[in-house]
Amino acid sequence: MQIVCPNCKSRFNFDETRIESQGVKLRCGQCKAVFKITRKTGDAESVPPAVTPKSKLFVANESPAFCAAVQQVLAAEPFEVIAFNDGLEAMRAIELHKPAAVLLDVALPSMYGFEICEAVRRNADLDQVKLILVASIYDKTKYKRTPSSLYGADAYIEKHHIPDSLAALVKKLVRNGEGLIPEELSGKGGADGALPEPGCKEEDNPGDELTRTALRQDEELTTTIPAAPDANVPSEELSAATVKAKRLARIIVSDILLYNQDKVLDGIRSGTFYELLKDEIREGKALYARRVPHEVSNGNAFLDEAFEQLISSKRNEIGI
Repeated sequence: MQIVCPNCKSRFNFDETRIESQGVKLRCGQCKAVFKITRKTGDAESVPPAVTPKSKLFVANESPAFCAAVQQVLAAEPFEVIAFNDGLEAMRAIELHKPAAVLLDVALPSMYGFEICEAVRRNADLDQVKLILVASIYDKTKYKRTPSSLYGADAYIEKHHIPDSLAALVKKLVRNGEGLIPEELSGKGGADGALPEPGCKEEDNPGDELTRTALRQDEELTTTIPAAPDANVPSEELSAATVKAKRLARIIVSDILLYNQDKVLDGIRSGTFYELLKDEIREGKALYARRVPHEVSNGNAFLDEAFEQLISSKRNEIGI
């Protein structure tokens, strides 16, 4: 629908399905004026519902806190949100229940999110299941491009966009019955697929920033190991630290693959994986060193093992 700024009269496109019953606040991209729009009388009857009431939406992430945050974000939406903390468990549930959409963390344990995407797309019975990949590392500034491959997923979203963009993205995927990469998330335009004229954005809900903070803190908490005051680390603490270190290693490897699929495959085919991806690997190792203290990482090559597992898996996949 076309909207006109009441202050400067600039025109722009806006997805009317994002207008809630109480209206929505927008900020003009030209004059920065904030104004509110509401549905016209009768619009509610003329606009079809975005999704079937209580469509099943699966969220698959190792962290229960992340899943709870997503459930809170979508609490007012017509979705039955069901959480899974393991890749294989999520895959079996997708095959059994055929949900409308699945929000997949790329670094799920037992089966990576991108592996689930590929498995779902090989199954014709799951054609209608919409898949959304989520990057595992929370960083609002590091990645300013879309992944090199979505591995069959219909869309991709970064964690800091979840509070303000996830609901509209899922509703559009399910309503349209077709895949898309939202332009606002790829740095090319608006979530409705049309470039704004001249552009505006929804005014931030104060709760959105609280959710972003919770998501960032959860990722740091589940992958950061406090340094022990001495070398005598209790075995139970060392066990918990090992779980965190392995999760962080899996996250780093999966994010490198998500953003560099072509380089990864070229490196595996030519035997130059570590050379082609030396910058990305160096950055990943720096993050690992910041979050995993020496007493845990010493003698435990979790990150190196994760890279070798990736190489082995991909070699088998491409038949070399």
